[in-house]
Amino acid sequence: MGRPRLHDEHLRQRLLEAATDLMAVDGPDFSLRPLVASVGTSTSAVYSLFGSRGELLEAITVRAARSFVDAQAAAQVADPVQHIVALVHAMRSWANEHAAMFQVVFGRTNDSPAIAEARASTTEPLLAAVTESIEAGILHGDPETTTRTIFAGVHGFISLELIGHYPADDAEQLFSALLAAIWRSWATPEHVSAIAA
Repeated sequence: MGRPRLHDEHLRQRLLEAATDLMAVDGPDFSLRPLVASVGTSTSAVYSLFGSRGELLEAITVRAARSFVDAQAAAQVADPVQHIVALVHAMRSWANEHAAMFQVVFGRTNDSPAIAEARASTTEPLLAAVTESIEAGILHGDPETTTRTIFAGVHGFISLELIGHYPADDAEQLFSALLAAIWRSWATPEHVSAIAA
């Protein structure tokens, strides 16, 4: 009978989850000792399952970015205006449910090509929706610039909400007002009122 495999996929997932929480708080320089202690293993498991500390950081960030993109993909709506609304609401809902992963994706880290690619993917669903709206005459401007502006506003709101800057009772109204203001800045005249505060 073969020996049981100690460093399996289950352990890998537990390490990813625990490392995500540590990285969200301590940044990419978190110590491996509390990580492995929290899941009852040793540092050898990290190297066995990920190859290196850098590859662990990549795996954490790629996993979080993929989850963020998947949440947006689930918010597909046929109407171009409502699609953008659904996307930004999906971003916010995901961030509130996965605050540690949000910090990992958009926080300080030791960059690598894999991490840069993962981060770039996070705006692709919004870019596609914005491009569609510009082509339909609903929004104006360059797709990249418009997307970055919308994303920056939504990201800023989410970041402040996650640290408790906005009281829960006011957050919904403030978020709606933000979306309406961003929309007015990029909508063509006949579509300015498509999103109300």
